Amino acid sequence: MIEKEAIEVFILAGGESRRMGTDKGLLNFKGTPMILHIIKLLDTLNLKTSIISSNKEYLKFGKPLYTDIIPKKGPMGGLYTALEYSKAPMVILLACDMPSINKEGIQSLMTVAEPGKITVATDSERISPLLACYPKSVIEKVEKAILADELKMQNFVSKQPHVILNLNALENTAILRNINTREELQAAENTETDGE
Repeated sequence: MIEKEAIEVFILAGGESRRMGTDKGLLNFKGTPMILHIIKLLDTLNLKTSIISSNKEYLKFGKPLYTDIIPKKGPMGGLYTALEYSKAPMVILLACDMPSINKEGIQSLMTVAEPGKITVATDSERISPLLACYPKSVIEKVEKAILADELKMQNFVSKQPHVILNLNALENTAILRNINTREELQAAENTETDGE
């Protein structure tokens, strides 16, 4: 288990989504910007939270905003930026387009996390590197992977010492659903309960 004092959370809110056609984190989900659902949840858990994006609009949420140190490298670049700026030994990386993330999911991640290992959530079919906890100690390996243009996060995680958090066992897999299109947004609004 990792204590919350040893964790800093970074929400990846990249630029324009090709499939959505606009910045996803700022789109309303149930009347509130998608990213704000996640920020509010993290605030209730008293977790230090920052946002990674080049869009200055995210400053309105009152959290530190960082742009990628190595641009145009996708989530891998976001992870590198988070590890570089974080003062905590562990970093939780979240995607801004997963508004169903809930307390149970974050707390479970912190509970199973082990120092020096990546902890990653799964629905038993695939791992989700954007609901995961990374030790600061992997920063050099992340940089090496980026410089080699090995940007697939699932491949990176599988090569490192890691712990799996099986959300299937917790019957909590809905929190892994990410929203990529307006149709998915509409469907999620009609079915999702808010992530308490």
